[in-house]
This record gives sequence, C-alpha cells and structure tokens, in this order.
Amino acid sequence: MYIRRTTINRHKDGEPYYTYRLVESVRISKGVRQRTLLNLGSNFSYPRETWPDLARRIGEIISGQKQLFPPVSDLEDAAQRYAALIIQSRNRAGGIDSDDTSSSDYCNVDISTLEFMRLCSSCN
Repeated sequence: MYIRRTTINRHKDGEPYYTYRLVESVRISKGVRQRTLLNLGSNFSYPRETWPDLARRIGEIISGQKQLFPPVSDLEDAAQRYAALIIQSRNRAGGIDSDDTSSSDYCNVDISTLEFMRLCSSCN
C-alpha cells in the first residue's frame, strides 16, 4: 500500500494540478495491478517523508493489527480517518450496514486439557 501523486490537467484552462490516491498492489492472473482504495483529493497536505508511515498505519488499522509503541498523534488521526473511510466503502460494497459490523470470534479453551507436544524432532 502506498500513496501516489497524480498530475491532472484542468478542463477550463489546461493548467496542471496534483491529486493524491491511496493505492494497493493486487496480484491477479495477468500479473500485478494497482487498485485505488481511496482518493485523498488535491488538498492532501502531509509531507512526502510521512507517506510510507501513513500508508503502513492505514494498512495496520484495516487488518486489525495493534501497535507496539504509541503512534504519532497527527499521523494516527489521519490514518484512523482514512481507514474508517476505506472500511465504510468496503462494507457498502459488500452490502453490510455500518450498524451491523461483526466482531472477532473468540473461543474459551480449558488449558488444563491441552497436551504438551515437542515440535523439534532433534529434541527427543
């Protein structure tokens, strides 16, 4: 996942301007293709040095991965906002209402019934 800057010419005067998109690479039968996840618009104001961190954090949020260290606050706010937009659009595309989101499945396990098993064959 990465952020791409695209040059677009205005229809009125032909003057170029930039728009920003969050893009992911997807492998299909014909090879690797890039798919736009979110159009970030032309007012995207984060410096280029922060783009990889922002894209990485958005991917972590979408996949449900927790962070080990506290995040940078303004990047975290933007990542949360953009991830929420992506999740919302995916739910709409999948026909899922925003009120009907499901949480992870959990199972209770009685650890006293578990058996110890050696994974290493040379550890006999």
